[in-house]
Amino acid sequence: MNDYGSKSLWERIKQIFTGHSESPTPQVKDGILYSKQSDGTYLLSIDRSVFEQLGQITFADFPTDQAEVVVDDDLLDIEGDKSVETLKSPIAGKVIKRNFDLGQDIDKLNQADPQKNWIMVIEPAN
Repeated sequence: MNDYGSKSLWERIKQIFTGHSESPTPQVKDGILYSKQSDGTYLLSIDRSVFEQLGQITFADFPTDQAEVVVDDDLLDIEGDKSVETLKSPIAGKVIKRNFDLGQDIDKLNQADPQKNWIMVIEPAN
């Protein structure tokens, strides 16, 4: 079964030469946007729904410095204009990278761009 149906000509040509299609569509669970990267890791960032629920984010901190996470582990404590929330992990795996800049540059968190408001990179558990 191929997935050429709704792809543009350029996407189909690219898929023929690379042997694979574009990255899967990002998913959202409980305010965490997580998307599979080309190296197999997952980039976890803040979904737009969090901004709607909390308003402007004013504070963020990692509650723990765990090297591995399981589903529903605490990832990030955030405080906004409207409430306080702890974002939970949507997947299990090894923490590859954590964005420690979030606490120092809170403006990055308030941008709806996953490349700027990312929380951590996780290598999924087998």
